[in-house]
Amino acid sequence: MVAALSSRAPLALLALALLSLGAEGCRRPAGSQIVLTKDQEQQISENVLTAPPAGLQNKVDCKFEDKLTLLGYDIKGQPKKGGTFDLVMYYRVDQPVQGDWKIFVHFEAPGKRRQPFDHYGVGGLYPVGQWKKGEIIRDVVQVQVPADWSENSAQVLIGFFDWGLYTTSQGDRRLKVASPGTTTVQGDGRVLLTTVQLGSEGGEQPKAGGAGNEPTPKIDMQVAAAMANMVKQYSVGKVATAPVIDGKDDEWQQVPAIAVAIQPSGQPLANNLRGQARLQWNAENLFFTARFRDEDVRNSHTANDSELWEGDNVELFLRLPGQDGKYYELQFSPNGAHFDAMFTAPRTPKWEEASKFDSGMEMKTTTEGTVNADGADVGFVVEAKIPWKNLGLTAAPPVGTVIESNVYRIDDKGAHDMGHMGTWAAVGGDFHKLDGAGKLTISDRATAPAAPSAPVPAAAPIK
Repeated sequence: MVAALSSRAPLALLALALLSLGAEGCRRPAGSQIVLTKDQEQQISENVLTAPPAGLQNKVDCKFEDKLTLLGYDIKGQPKKGGTFDLVMYYRVDQPVQGDWKIFVHFEAPGKRRQPFDHYGVGGLYPVGQWKKGEIIRDVVQVQVPADWSENSAQVLIGFFDWGLYTTSQGDRRLKVASPGTTTVQGDGRVLLTTVQLGSEGGEQPKAGGAGNEPTPKIDMQVAAAMANMVKQYSVGKVATAPVIDGKDDEWQQVPAIAVAIQPSGQPLANNLRGQARLQWNAENLFFTARFRDEDVRNSHTANDSELWEGDNVELFLRLPGQDGKYYELQFSPNGAHFDAMFTAPRTPKWEEASKFDSGMEMKTTTEGTVNADGADVGFVVEAKIPWKNLGLTAAPPVGTVIESNVYRIDDKGAHDMGHMGTWAAVGGDFHKLDGAGKLTISDRATAPAAPSAPVPAAAPIK
């Protein structure tokens, strides 16, 4: 469970407050497999059909090259501001699609706002590159409509893009539409599936010329933007006594927390996957700890600098000023393995070469439960210290230094699904994007660890 936030953590509380109002990692090699539970195998089986349903609401017959055909789609639920609805699509596999591809769904007010829902198929469990010829794939996307959506309608556009190409070279390649069927193809190759009308949170449909058409007051948008920006700021205090690196965060509880409670797309993360991270520093080291809920803690990769992102994992990205865009990726697995890499530019060099870097970190973990064993786990804690001298510095950075950063959490049960990934600062599906991410400010504020307080029953510490 996640420990209660300290009263000295206003930014973390603000983050959770925003989420209560409605608030991808490292690339997986193409064709990579994830270890599935029986329930996940059953979920795939239930969504691989021999024929589309007889009562399909909207027949489309849109062909993507000679590979895939979108037979049609259903909309389940009432699209409304602040609410959710399910977009259920049915694809026929005409030929296997080689490579690492994603389905994109764009919920869009043309020229004004776009809400992306990029994903692998079947809740991330059955990627497009594994689909077999002749299968009918049912793919369900839960679309969350922002409460502050200014328009009374939205377009729904879909397609397929080469995620592997994008993550290796920032290339942009989509499956081309060979035949649009009953859909319309935009100039950029996206398929306009439909335009949905949006009701209000109370369920009423907007009336032409009425309040539903009035623009959101400008001051509200300014305040919302300012609050969102505040959430991405974190002051790293100087610790008087360095914490013992033992995989326990008892002595960290008076340190303000970063909330990791949203998906990279900006949607809320499921409560049972949320967590917190904390940082401190002294003259020699940067200290980091993170605590996450997890009912089934798993990671089969036990070697350092291996594909830890294929299982339960925590990732910390750091880009220090004055290093010509160089940045560091540090990963911490609950099984005790770690990954450290240095990149000179986005995803350059490839991770196999970048991971030859040695951060000199010391890391420990604890789990309430048992890693890689079926059972009722509660969660895990990671704790680490990273020497400043191994981050391209001769000493700790001066007070006031701002470090671009982000914190991510990947859940083993959906390592290909953004819905099973959490972040501090949402910047989209590419974990290596640090522009617009969080900012750590080195502070001389003292953060002396205090004695652990009595645990709260709903947030008991992991032993």
